[in-house]
Amino acid sequence: MRKIIVQNLSELISKYYKRKFWKRLIKDIKIKNPKIQNGDQSIPFINKPGIAFSFDDSFRINDWYKYGKDLFGYYDVKATFNINTFHHYEGQREHTQEEIDMLIELQSNGHEMAHHGYNHENAANYTNEYGVNPWIENEIKPLFSWIDNQIHSKTGEKLKKPVTFAFPYTGYTDSLVSEIAPKYFKTVRGELTNNNLVSFDHSGFAPSICIDKVKLDDPKFVKEILKIVKESGKNVIFMCHSILPDEIDWNDFGWEKQSEESGKWRVSPKTMQSIIEEAKKMDLEFYTTSEIAGVATFIDPNMERAIRELISDPFEQWISIVELSKITELDLSGKNISNLDGIQYFLNLEKLNLSDNNISDFRLLDKLTKLSNVDCRNNAHKDNEYYSKKIAE
Repeated sequence: MRKIIVQNLSELISKYYKRKFWKRLIKDIKIKNPKIQNGDQSIPFINKPGIAFSFDDSFRINDWYKYGKDLFGYYDVKATFNINTFHHYEGQREHTQEEIDMLIELQSNGHEMAHHGYNHENAANYTNEYGVNPWIENEIKPLFSWIDNQIHSKTGEKLKKPVTFAFPYTGYTDSLVSEIAPKYFKTVRGELTNNNLVSFDHSGFAPSICIDKVKLDDPKFVKEILKIVKESGKNVIFMCHSILPDEIDWNDFGWEKQSEESGKWRVSPKTMQSIIEEAKKMDLEFYTTSEIAGVATFIDPNMERAIRELISDPFEQWISIVELSKITELDLSGKNISNLDGIQYFLNLEKLNLSDNNISDFRLLDKLTKLSNVDCRNNAHKDNEYYSKKIAE
């Protein structure tokens, strides 16, 4: 009986301090992010406020895929998955081909695969002991190489080169941020700072707010933050780890006592769904971290190569979404393109030539509301009827 009373008291105290934390956080965000008076806030990637879900630690890929794939949909609710090369438990083995396939399939649904450190070292601690250069050589560069070598076992698709980075354990210093951004990444994500919302085309350090169960026990606090996001015209990044229903027992995974701390960092599909529904009610957009950073990315290297031929600086490190959004006519005929990922950033596109390529999926064209003239003849789509009403004469 005494044990139950102590446990209940501990839970009440924990709930009290969590609520105190969220109330103070919301108050601070309100003060530092005033309402926008008038002004258009309706253009995705440019000025439409929204949210980004940022998930850490790719040993959790099974639950990201199992509970997130259908929940998020196809280029609907987008998320950033911050990946390493290995499973934190199970002997710290490297990711299996099945896990790599799942990561690439999430990418094919519009999600971002971002950099989370080759060995998931706490950057602040590591650099304090060994220095910045060894950290970059052992944590940053090797993961770029590993990612470049991964390929889907059936589709042949590869992972994109990461644009953003998430500090493991959110451990960072300002000098570390300046060392890797923008040389290696457009944006690097940590956790709480004095100003928790992010403007578009963001460079350098980006704050995030953790919504795992260990820190959040009532989604109503997140809804309060979403209201501020909407009114301020900015964006919020929510940090998460595992997606797991509350009834799933972490101990059932068999990763023993060493994994218990990791098991506390989880968010339920129910909580995620409530946040998604609230964001949609407010007409907020869903972004990846790289999209908030203003960077356009492409799955198909032939697509990216063709786009680079059209922009003002073909050798620019990051392709600007803003620049692509200004283009009204685009000729991509005969470029050996098989995947249209990235076409969604051409927000003002009216005329598009995709003839003589290997495209079988044209669904992303639905994202282009101004598009009225499309030529998609001679592609992999057998009947080419998906856009027959818009095919140029």
